[in-house]
Amino acid sequence: MIKEIRIRNFAIIENLAVNFEKGLNVLTGETGAGKSIIIDALNLLLGGRADTDSIRSGETTAYVEGVFEVNDPVTLDIIRESGIEMEDNELLVKRQVSNSGKNRCLLNESPVTVSTLAKIGDRLVDLHGQHDHQTLLHPEVHVDLLDLYGKSKDLRDEFTQNFSEFQAQMKKLQSLETDEQERIQKEEFLSFQLTEIDQAGLSKEEEEEIKAESNKLKHAEKIRAGLEKSKSLLTDKQGSIIENLGQALKELEAIHVIDPSLGEIVERSRSAYYELEEVVESLQSYDRSLEFNPNRLEEIEDRLAEINGLKRKYGNDIQEILKRRDQIAEELQQLASNEENMKALEEKLTQKEGALSKLAIKLAEKREVTAKNLTSSIEKELKELSMGNVQFGVRFNYPSNPDGFILFRKEKMKATPTGLGALEFLFSPNPGEELRPLAKIASGGEISRVMLALKSILNDQDTIPVMIFDEVDTGIGGGVAEKVGVKLKKVAKAKQVFCITHLPQIAGMASSHFRIEKQIKGKRTRSSIRQLEPEERVEELARMSSGEKITDASLEHAREMLRPSSEG
Repeated sequence: MIKEIRIRNFAIIENLAVNFEKGLNVLTGETGAGKSIIIDALNLLLGGRADTDSIRSGETTAYVEGVFEVNDPVTLDIIRESGIEMEDNELLVKRQVSNSGKNRCLLNESPVTVSTLAKIGDRLVDLHGQHDHQTLLHPEVHVDLLDLYGKSKDLRDEFTQNFSEFQAQMKKLQSLETDEQERIQKEEFLSFQLTEIDQAGLSKEEEEEIKAESNKLKHAEKIRAGLEKSKSLLTDKQGSIIENLGQALKELEAIHVIDPSLGEIVERSRSAYYELEEVVESLQSYDRSLEFNPNRLEEIEDRLAEINGLKRKYGNDIQEILKRRDQIAEELQQLASNEENMKALEEKLTQKEGALSKLAIKLAEKREVTAKNLTSSIEKELKELSMGNVQFGVRFNYPSNPDGFILFRKEKMKATPTGLGALEFLFSPNPGEELRPLAKIASGGEISRVMLALKSILNDQDTIPVMIFDEVDTGIGGGVAEKVGVKLKKVAKAKQVFCITHLPQIAGMASSHFRIEKQIKGKRTRSSIRQLEPEERVEELARMSSGEKITDASLEHAREMLRPSSEG
């Protein structure tokens, strides 16, 4: 609900603040007092177009603020998803219109775009009259209203969810089909890479091993020369190491007989002598095995060149190449399963098509039955609102789709996220005139009364908490005005309703009555608003009934009109 509105430097309003209450809030005042200006200001708060012409003469900036109480969970989610923090379910909306073009929108002091404000505003207030927030003028809203009346929301939500899943699966299948040629080419390329790596027969240790062998072959002569010199020093000349060590061992063994404490030294010397003999034998064995083989060196160089070529393609070393090999094999496996995935998706789509067809047909048939009942109910309501000659209708449009899968009345139909085709409310204000789209033919007052009739029927299901009627009393009077007031009061039991009216019969039904007045001070015109006390309401209703000359009879008549309001 709207708890408070503050307006500054907007049109002829200099500074205005007003608190509102639940129930039916009526705004009255003389023509030109500024009633429509307040609606214009509220429209700005709901995301309407900012116009510098609305700035009060002599000022540079206009300000409009409103405090809203938000209780609908979906609306609260939308607000939070927009990055707005909520506390105690209160939303402070601010609009600033400046001559400099620096216009601002704030929700709870956080800047937002006008489109975000409009999106949220559409869920806060339903405004009917000459202004932008006339949801009944938008055909896309008509299906929502029809589903509300027919209690088809659960069925529609089920269809919408299935349709969304179907579209996602269809998009995935189309992507797989589009990529099929690319998949084949990629599969051929990956197969070539896998074969190239596998045929190389790599192992993690091989590179180091053949590098060592290559180094050995390249330096075979140098190695042999070193071996010969080592053997010579150890054994091949008089006074060699082994010969000298043998002489030393004999001397030690001789004195060991005299001094047994030399036993450890003797054993170590003997061990060193035998170890050197084994070293000589190993050197000789290694020398016999050493062979310079140009063919083997060429083979190794070729193998290293092959490994380096694979490293340039697949990794910095053999371990990375083998890791890449496993990745290629996995990619190939995934590509090979592409056809299986396509077949599985096609089966899912076929099942989803069957489910969607049943849901779409069931929803379409239910809507057509609902449309007949709604038409009858609306026309009945409108007769009570002095619109007895009007006709109301619902037109269904089912575009065909030769490539579609939903067969409805022997023809394939196009589906949308809300069901089959589209629908639109039709209206004929005068006998003999054909039904035409409501948005193109109905006046502001007629639209207001059609919406009032709809809201009377849909009062319990509709989630928008605030309704504003600007022209609902156009062209009516007397008993009809009283019926309009009764309906407004009925709607106001579940909503906060605002009504600008010139008729005392409607004003008398209000739970809160506000008078808008215009004063001229000096050379400036100012508009103000205030809530009327009970006796002031009597005077205002009397003025509305009889004009400026208020009589005792008009005052008593006004009190009579207020009694049903106070009793209700």
